[in-house]
Amino acid sequence: MYKSTFLCCLLLGLILALSSAYNGQDIYAEPNCAIVEDHARKFRDISDPTHYWVCPEGQEKADYIQCPDNYAFMEKEQSCVVWEEWKWVEPYTK
Repeated sequence: MYKSTFLCCLLLGLILALSSAYNGQDIYAEPNCAIVEDHARKFRDISDPTHYWVCPEGQEKADYIQCPDNYAFMEKEQSCVVWEEWKWVEPYTK
């Protein structure tokens, strides 16, 4: 009984430790500039296509940039395009 409880607690602790150690890029939020290597890359804001993020070299926090009026950001093109050209693209999965 005690061995199974101990093993369950050990497994749970291992899972929690591994999940908290993950330092990946969250696609839904501000990029983690500490792990960004391509500082020219622009990151889309999934919740607002009229904005995107950039990580200027040497900055810890990303800049949040707004596209001009009547434009939306397309990540593949890495630029703002007129709304008529904008298309929803399924976000990347981790």
